[in-house]
Amino acid sequence: MVRHRLFVLLVLLVTGLALALARHLDQQWDWSDSGRNRLHAETLEVLQTLEGPVEIEVFLEDYPVQRAALRDLLEKYRRARPGLSYRFTDPARAPQRARELDIVHTPTLLLRHGGREERLEKVDEAALSSALARLGRRGSGWIGAVTGHGEAKLHGRANFDLGDFGRLLEQQGYRVVDLDLAATQQLPGNLDLLVLAAPATALAPAETERILRYLEGGGNLLWLADGERPKRLARALGLAFLPGVVVDAAAAELGIDTPTVAVARPAGEHPVTGRLEGPVLLPRARALEDQGAGWKSRVLLQSSPRSWNETGSLKGVIQREAAAGERRGPLPLALALERRNQRVAVIGDADFLGNAFLGNGANRPFGLALVRWLTRNDRLVQIPPRQAPDRQLRWKASTLAATAGLFLAGLPLLLAATGLAIAWR
Repeated sequence: MVRHRLFVLLVLLVTGLALALARHLDQQWDWSDSGRNRLHAETLEVLQTLEGPVEIEVFLEDYPVQRAALRDLLEKYRRARPGLSYRFTDPARAPQRARELDIVHTPTLLLRHGGREERLEKVDEAALSSALARLGRRGSGWIGAVTGHGEAKLHGRANFDLGDFGRLLEQQGYRVVDLDLAATQQLPGNLDLLVLAAPATALAPAETERILRYLEGGGNLLWLADGERPKRLARALGLAFLPGVVVDAAAAELGIDTPTVAVARPAGEHPVTGRLEGPVLLPRARALEDQGAGWKSRVLLQSSPRSWNETGSLKGVIQREAAAGERRGPLPLALALERRNQRVAVIGDADFLGNAFLGNGANRPFGLALVRWLTRNDRLVQIPPRQAPDRQLRWKASTLAATAGLFLAGLPLLLAATGLAIAWR
């Protein structure tokens, strides 16, 4: 009796020690052939480059299944990078914080590292590792914004200004400076991107010449072509603008009560638009036309088939008039131009990145992806899909028939014979 009690006590003691060790030693093994339960080697390389803590805040309602799936993914990162931490926030229980951070969709991940911030709405290993790779860069580059002509300012606070977008760029590690072309004889040589955003008044010929020299020198340009559009710059890029403003009947399907908001969607595969989760909404946009000028051109965004460039009044009932030069959609609204190692993007609108519109649709992710592409900070971590190599079992017909006979007839007969033998005894 004593020996039995000692044995039970010993079993309980060993079980308790095993549970205690399991709480302190978090160790897992993945024996699958494709390694689908562990992080990819490229992800591990990204994690090794990060210096300092990484914080991830997950905005997601208290849905156990969805949270469990995200927790499984984030736990892999936490085990591989001890300085990485994460927490879940329910927007319904913290509505003020969700409003302050402009959380519209769930799940949304906010990643913070080294004073920078990344935002993810599509969560998988490739997207998460790419975001961490961008956060790990020590410098993203200089962005110069043309000023002096009533442009939309990257540090401005008015509704039409791009101040919120400028702050997002600074959170990404970019250094944003204003450039007065009238006081600058030559653009800085360390400039990674020049932004021309909706000048209200015409540029002087000498100022346009400085932009052209910058382009001839291989500089990258983001032209938000609202307001005054320098004709010499358009000719140098081989572009023309269709007359009028794009109106789009598809806006009503999104609950937008004005047709002057173009519902723009990707026109094809491109690094800028590859991860967009919804349409980009461009108010009072101008349609573009590529006329060819030695640039390799790609349409990034186009309006819906139910759109056209309205040249008449926007009041009352409007309809397309082909005789007035109004073309049926889809119409190009954003172009990407490349020449050797040079990149240029022209968008027929600036308001979509303005403080009043930045949070609408996919405007924010499109703007950030556009700048990353222009500054060559668009490297994506490529995670190939992992599949088990032996998911299908292929047998000969004779082998399949023998196996079926074994399980359907052989085993039942064996069990019946065993039962009869036991009963006979």
